Order: sequence, then structure tokens, then C-alpha cells
Amino acid sequence: MRLKTKVVLIIAGLLLGVSITGSIINYLKNVRDTQAQLQNTSLPLSVDNIYTEIQQRMIEPLLVSSLMSHDTFLRDWLLEGETDMNGIVRYLTEIQQKYDIFTTFLVSDKTKNYYHARGLIDVVNKENSADAWYFRFMAQPEPYEINLDYNANLSDSLIMFINYKVMNYKNEIIGATGVGVKIMNIETMLNSFKTKYKYDVYFVSEKGEITLFAKGLNKRGNIDTIEGLKEIKESVFKGEKSQFEYKGKEGEYLLNTKYIEKLKLHLFVEINKKEYIGDLKKTFYVNLSISLLVTLLVTLIIIYTINIYQNQLVQLANEDALTGLANRRKFNEQFEKRYKLYKKGVNRLTLLLIDIDDFKEVNDTFGHLVGDDTLMRVAEILRTELRVSDIIARWGGEEFALLLVDVPSQNALEIAQKICHAIREDALLQEILQQKLTVSIGLGELTSLESQDGLVHKVDQALYEAKKAGKDQVIVA
Repeated sequence: MRLKTKVVLIIAGLLLGVSITGSIINYLKNVRDTQAQLQNTSLPLSVDNIYTEIQQRMIEPLLVSSLMSHDTFLRDWLLEGETDMNGIVRYLTEIQQKYDIFTTFLVSDKTKNYYHARGLIDVVNKENSADAWYFRFMAQPEPYEINLDYNANLSDSLIMFINYKVMNYKNEIIGATGVGVKIMNIETMLNSFKTKYKYDVYFVSEKGEITLFAKGLNKRGNIDTIEGLKEIKESVFKGEKSQFEYKGKEGEYLLNTKYIEKLKLHLFVEINKKEYIGDLKKTFYVNLSISLLVTLLVTLIIIYTINIYQNQLVQLANEDALTGLANRRKFNEQFEKRYKLYKKGVNRLTLLLIDIDDFKEVNDTFGHLVGDDTLMRVAEILRTELRVSDIIARWGGEEFALLLVDVPSQNALEIAQKICHAIREDALLQEILQQKLTVSIGLGELTSLESQDGLVHKVDQALYEAKKAGKDQVIVA
């Protein structure tokens, strides 16, 4: 065995031994420290963060509901007799779409009509238990309420409604308006907490029912029936403390609770100790693998870096830096491919050479920066006027080349004239130059007897004739 190999193996063995020993020591220490930190710092802080995020999710619907209740149009519509059905439907629809809310509604206190974005869908009635929310809400002194309800007119989905009273200009109640948010969206939010914080987050009503929860939660029903939770229920509801430890069927849990007054629900945030111990084990195995992966990762990074620079070099070789169009080299390369297909009878080719008229005067009068802006704008116009299959390039200086594929002669002429008109009438170019900019175009179709250079020469002569004939025109070769 050669010395170099021995040295490499010894160093690798030492590094691996240090890594394994260090990882084991760190793992044991991290288990102890993480549990203490989780219990004393991380979990309480996460509860506050989750509570803040829940509050933020409720702020926009609450503000929208408040905005609707104070909207002059909505007030006046109720006061003027609720005659323009299209107007209120349009209003509720626009609010719903603008803020991406599941539903919006309005109930008139005078007629008891229940309006939705679909129109008049119900008339609330004291005799109907499904409408009890409205009469209960009207009897309360608070200007708004947040509640969970099933709505028969909305596919019997469980919805969080934010109801807001509508007052006239004498501060008298004339109705109720608000928005509804699908509980499915709240479930998505709770799932995100599991992903983000690794905590199970759920809500418990004042009766002990688990009301809102993520699909992955392994607890259902009333906490009176759940091992571990039923023993601490009384302490949670009395608010004696906010942090608990309990044992359930799935393991040992750390739990923090918080009461949300607006929802009349208790927020439960808990973590199974297996969760964070599992993460620490993963970290341990990752640390062991790092020493073996470093060389591979460095090699991949080097390969990736070389590829990036290679791609940039290819781009620089094929693209005009100012306009972002293909350069002359790239154009000739594409032209040659199309020419070979043409020789096989596959397609039809028409070449346009475009030259900006009096461009030297633009540079002399306004400077090269304005000249560059002009070239970039002309390039944008050409991109707009052409198809994806056509080839466009900056030919050089103020000249551009276009290769039209499978375009009849008359259509090619129309395209060229359209380009002339678009550049001449472009408002942005006129704003830059304080005058109209024109171009001259030479146009020619490839024939079976011509080479690539022959077509270029023919079209270049046509461009020269266009310039000689007074510019701002198209000459067909």
C-alpha cells in the first residue's frame, strides 16, 4: 500500500472517529438540552407565534366585514328600499372575488331578506332554527361576532362567519353583513403549523369538544374521553396554568394552552416527545454521513459552477448583450439549419434586413445612451410583431435581420409594412426622440438557385434601394 493511500486512510479514519465520538456526545447532550429548552422556551414562544398567526388570518376577514358594514353604497341600498338587485349582487361578488373570501352576505333588518353573491337566497325567520343566529346577534350589544355555523344554502359546509351590524346615519340597526371563511382553509392552516413548528394544533370548545383540527391529528371527540387530557381538563379550563405534561396512548406529550376570547375556544399546542427525539436522531445520522459526503458535494458544486459559467459563455456567444436578441453568429447558425431543410423541400424562407433611418443623427443629437434605448425599443417591437417560429437577430449596429418561415410573399410584404408602421407610430420611441423614427427594409424570398450568401446579397441590395429611394419604405428584391 502506497504512503499516500495510508496517509489518506489514517486521516479519514481520524476524522470519522472524531465525527462519530463527537456526534454521540452531542446527541446525548442535545436530548437533555432540547427537552429543557422546549419546555421552558420554544413551546411557549411557538404558542405565541401560532396565536399571532391565527389572529392575522382573522384580521383581513374582520376588516372586510367592518368595511362592508360602513360602506355608503350598502347603507344607501338598504335605506332606498332594496330595489336594485343587480347592484347588491355585483357588490357582494366583487368583495368576494377581491379578497378571495368563500362567501359574502347581507341581511336586511326591515325585510329580513338574506342576500348572497347569487342573489336573494332566503328570508330569515324566527321560527327557523337555522336563522336563530341572526336574531341572537341583533339582540347583542356588540357590533360584531365571530361564530362557527353550518349553512344550508352553502352545501351544509362548516363555515366561520364574521357578522357585522349595519347602522344607518342615525346609528340605528338596519341589517347585518359579513363574510364566511371555509373551515377547510383553517384546516390547511393547522396542517401548516405541523409542518412549520412540528406541533399538533387544535381548538377545544368550552364544553370540551375538539372543534377545529388538522386531518393528521390522532384525537377526536371530547377530551373527557381522551387518555391523559381528561385528567388535566379542569386545570386547563380554570386557567390555573398554561403548560402541562401528560401521557397518552401514543406517548408522552408537552402541552401549552391559550384561551381565545373572540372565538370562545381554547387553543391547544402540543408535541409528542418522540417528535423531537426523532429529529435529534436524524441529526445524529446526518452528522455521521457528512464526512462521507463532503468530497462528493464539493465535486458536485464545482461541476455545477463550471456548468453555470459554460452556459453564460454560450449565452454571450449567441446573444446580443444590448437587445437580448440573437447575434449575427447565432442567426447564421439558425439560417443554415433552415437552409438545409429548404433544400429538402421542407419549408419556405423569406429574409428581411431592417436598417434604422438616420440613426447616426440620433446618437449625435441625443447621445449613445438614448441610441441604446432606441435600439432596445425597436427590438421589443420586432419581437411583438413576429411569431415564435421566425428568427430575429441584431445584424450589426442599427441593422436587424428577420427570417420568416413558411410565409407567402404577399404576407411577408404585409409583415414588413406593418413593422415600418409600428416603429413609425410607436409612442414610446416618439417620447424618447421627440420625433418619429423610421426604418428601411429590404425583403427577398429564397429561390432554389440561390445560396445563403446570395439571398443576403440580394436583400442587402434591396435595402440599399430603399435607402436611396427616400427611406421609410420596403423594397422587394
